[in-house]
Amino acid sequence: MGQNVKEHLRLALRMMLKPLVKLLVSQGVSHGDFSEAAKDVYVEVAIRHFDKSTRVNQSRIAILTGLTRKEVKNVIDRAMRAEPHAKNFSRPSRVLAGWHSDPRFLGPYGVPLEIPYESPVDGGTPSFVDLVKTYSGDMAPRPMLKELMRIGAVVEAERKTYKVVRWDFIPEALSADLVERLGEVTQNFFSTTAKNIEKKGPEDGLFERIVFAENGVTPATVALFDEFVKKRGQDFLEELDNWLVAREKVEKHVPRTIQTGFGMYHYIESPEEKVTLRELLKERGLESQDDTS
Repeated sequence: MGQNVKEHLRLALRMMLKPLVKLLVSQGVSHGDFSEAAKDVYVEVAIRHFDKSTRVNQSRIAILTGLTRKEVKNVIDRAMRAEPHAKNFSRPSRVLAGWHSDPRFLGPYGVPLEIPYESPVDGGTPSFVDLVKTYSGDMAPRPMLKELMRIGAVVEAERKTYKVVRWDFIPEALSADLVERLGEVTQNFFSTTAKNIEKKGPEDGLFERIVFAENGVTPATVALFDEFVKKRGQDFLEELDNWLVAREKVEKHVPRTIQTGFGMYHYIESPEEKVTLRELLKERGLESQDDTS
């Protein structure tokens, strides 16, 4: 890799890390914690993508990552001692998506049914318990119902049935679900942009586009744009979800091994985040390196 490309990647890395590090510092996550996590990822990526040997070659991994052999060994030992991580994120999302897309829980014109908590007889009316068993594994139905009602995604209707009124699940601020969502969303976004940077030709890569106000907007327009994006964006995502459900019916006997999806986000730039560390130090009155002594 050319030195110019490496320098641009370092600059891009600094920009990507600014909002993340701001969150980490606010939550008491130290540089040491971040450094250990970075070592874990460097070792994992080196093994997964760049070391094709039958057994892990720790010396080669050290060369690839710039870590010492001892650091590589520590990462591997830590990974082997770690308990398997049970992924709980998106269970409520999967339940809501199933309620909006599974034909068993849909009425005429694809409108989600109002369903009882449980069916009085096995194999009878589709129920919330059936829905949770299908889309949330071993998660207990009662806590799931309470959580969906708490966030306003589900309401109790007449005749002891329940009605879904929201398509999406947004975890509360700084919950474990939301932090895990941060990791998954950013991983998906960075994997797309990285693939597009490395693509061989114009027809390769994945869809990645952006639209922005070239000359800026007023605060009033920001609020209106946010409202417009949420409405039209939700409509489009539901259209995509319906398309995927239709394909699932067509290919119901074909093995499915690839996870794919589509995400959208609305951003608002913070001008101060574009200021470099050097510019920030000069703003604070530092004139030269000698001033730090």
